[in-house]
Amino acid sequence: MIAATPTQLILESLRSAPLLIGDLPEAAVLDRSRLGSTGACAVEPLRFDQKLGHLYEQALGRLLESSADFELLASHLQVFAESGRTLGELDFLLHDLVQDQYLHLELAVKFYLAVKGRDGWQFPGPDPRDNWQRKLERLRRHQLQLSRLPETRQLLRQRFGIEAIETRQLIYGCLFLPMGWAEFPQLDFMSATARLGRWLYLSEWPQYFPKCTEVRIIPKAFWPVELSPQAKGQLEVVSAAHLHKLATERCTLFCLPDSTEPYFLVPPSWGE
Repeated sequence: MIAATPTQLILESLRSAPLLIGDLPEAAVLDRSRLGSTGACAVEPLRFDQKLGHLYEQALGRLLESSADFELLASHLQVFAESGRTLGELDFLLHDLVQDQYLHLELAVKFYLAVKGRDGWQFPGPDPRDNWQRKLERLRRHQLQLSRLPETRQLLRQRFGIEAIETRQLIYGCLFLPMGWAEFPQLDFMSATARLGRWLYLSEWPQYFPKCTEVRIIPKAFWPVELSPQAKGQLEVVSAAHLHKLATERCTLFCLPDSTEPYFLVPPSWGE
């Protein structure tokens, strides 16, 4: 078997990895079966020196460009008010050639850790300044509403001759549950097939993994990728001590040598 390249693994994950979020009232999920094949898209490597969101936007753009069903009209299309203030940008503007309709497509790649507090479950990200409640509100009130603004309508009419447009979304990622909890909290609008992992504080390592001496580190570019045998083969094997050193500074994603379940190891100061 020929080993898959990192670019191929990311492209395939966009086509087949479970979505974190299902249909939203403002935007249904895009039918990914209509994306292009990964073969021709993977000839040129993706740029791995960019932020995670930009990396996956680049990858999705390739799959849209290679699709026979869609014409990619624009990406990162900025919308301005008359004053010159930026109102936002459309991730992708598509012409659905089969349905003969225009689509505004938004992409997000998100990861959240379930935390039980006095006021119920909260869902912060590895950067605890991010959380699902705020992200969902912004998505529904702002990003998924952009194509409905008068300024956007005027832009689409003048530049592309578009009079009517619908919104679609693709939200990838994973929800991490605390170690030891049998209770199963769910994000609002979470997909029934969403990926799940576990998280633990660095101080909890001896309790859960007392005999573990080595792990595989999952780099950020691979966070959304399902850990198939080919994907695991791309991951660096390091000592548990090295993992602990990394996790003193930031949330670090890893898997065990004999498992495909992802774990976040969390610094003592996370969430403070």
